[in-house]
Amino acid sequence: MVCINLERAAVIPEIAERAATLVADYGASDAALLDVAFGRAKPEGRLPFELPRSMDAVRASRPDVPNDTENPLFPYGAGLTL
Repeated sequence: MVCINLERAAVIPEIAERAATLVADYGASDAALLDVAFGRAKPEGRLPFELPRSMDAVRASRPDVPNDTENPLFPYGAGLTL
């Protein structure tokens, strides 16, 4: 299980490919993250931005257009709703 703080978008294809579980954290407490990890709370949430597949995709995107990278690793809105 990998927990990544995503207060900003990140390029994480190598991490996502090797992680059995990937959790995005936006400033949650350690207690809240452990509750999810141990099944005491249900994980839920959606990405507020896309996560690009590579830095080349970031460089090729238009900086003034949101969610503009080609073939993102995780698109805008990806996540869980339980």
